[in-house]
Amino acid sequence: MKRFEILNLQSPNRAPLKVEGFLFGEENDGPSLAIVGAMSGDHINQLYVASRLVDYLRQKENEGKIIGKILVIPAVNTYALNMGETFWPLDKTDINMMFPGYAEGETTQRIAAKLFEALQGYDYGIILEGRRDQGMCLPYVKIIKSDYEDMESAHDLGMRFVHYRPYSPIETVMLQYNWQLWGTKALSIVFGKNSTIDSEASKEVQESIIRLMSKQKILDIAVFEGHQSNVIGPENITILKASRAGIFDPLVACGTPIQKGDTLGRITDALSGEKLEKILAPCDGVVTCQYSHPLIFQNSIVFRIASVE
Repeated sequence: MKRFEILNLQSPNRAPLKVEGFLFGEENDGPSLAIVGAMSGDHINQLYVASRLVDYLRQKENEGKIIGKILVIPAVNTYALNMGETFWPLDKTDINMMFPGYAEGETTQRIAAKLFEALQGYDYGIILEGRRDQGMCLPYVKIIKSDYEDMESAHDLGMRFVHYRPYSPIETVMLQYNWQLWGTKALSIVFGKNSTIDSEASKEVQESIIRLMSKQKILDIAVFEGHQSNVIGPENITILKASRAGIFDPLVACGTPIQKGDTLGRITDALSGEKLEKILAPCDGVVTCQYSHPLIFQNSIVFRIASVE
């Protein structure tokens, strides 16, 4: 294992920002994979999975099981992680909205540029992502349509769902889109609840990444097969919103199969306890995401349901 600095950014009032990578199988000729962990300060699950992978790969390297090349970058935005912030603490910008970066630009553009430089030339790329809202979700693969995406590697992960959809204009400055344009078979794995560690979801994601490495001959190990992934698009997702604000009481968990008419949750008045809303399933499907805070605002997304046609 080689531990090295990708970036060392000096600060006038605190320790330098260091972004470190862990490289395994540097001299190997097999396929290569890069994994990027926490780019936001509340992506604790993503940091946790990346660090566990570093420890796992260290053991496998000692056993001579690594036949490809693997780079793991557990954390990018360490300032935000240390300070309990979501985005870059100094100007509140999102590093994952700065790609491919600009070496002479603003701080987060420079960070993105150095990170993107280190990620060039890898056959496969995995971005560990958290949600961008007050929700928690069943782990799933996210692939945006760029004309350079690779569905085979998404299926090799063996996760229950692959969300495959057109990109929006804002995503042209995100890592996955730019990484794909530069020839890497990049995808994202979205999972967990921000600022916490979901042990079960984290274990599932780690096992999925190990499964991909085995199937693509990066690791010389045998693995169990995963799910036969269901590919879903925006047309397969039903979004339920809260009609009232109050205390949210979910009655189902992510991953629960449901039928039309099932009661999914309730909202009560935060002061009087009056029952304000009973949330009913409008269709058959599987709950993939749910609101994760006990207090809910009107029009907040309370559930997402995946269905098959």
